Parts: sequence; structure tokens; C-alpha cells
Amino acid sequence: MISIGQQGMTLATTTRLPALDTLSDAQLRGAACVWCGGLLLTAAAVDLGARPDPAWPGARWYPRACPGCAEAGT
Repeated sequence: MISIGQQGMTLATTTRLPALDTLSDAQLRGAACVWCGGLLLTAAAVDLGARPDPAWPGARWYPRACPGCAEAGT
């Protein structure tokens, strides 16, 4: 489910994401879509919510996606 608010678009944090060890540095930083790897513009990026980092207890990462992938949930 995508909702659009004052801060932009967000997606429920229950969305299943690719494994962290399969993502590029840009995908981990939120500069590229976690699914397709396309570079993201801040205005169009969909925030997928803060996620715990399994490799670093207490640390979080903040994945983002392009609108097309976020809508498809891929």
C-alpha cells in the first residue's frame, strides 16, 4: 500500500525486500531502487520505511524504491 503525505510517498514496512547482501551500495544508501537498481530522484522516491540491519544489532537502514517498483511490490 502506498500513501502520499507531506513528506512524500511511503510504503508499508511489511513489504518484502531483497536480501541485503544482494544490493549495491547505492541501493543500501537509498540512492537507487532496491528492486530495479534505477537511480532515484528525491521527489519521486518511495520511502520503504526504516528496517533493522541483521548484521549490526541496533542499526537501521532506509530502503527506497522507484514508484513503478513500489506499486508492483517487486
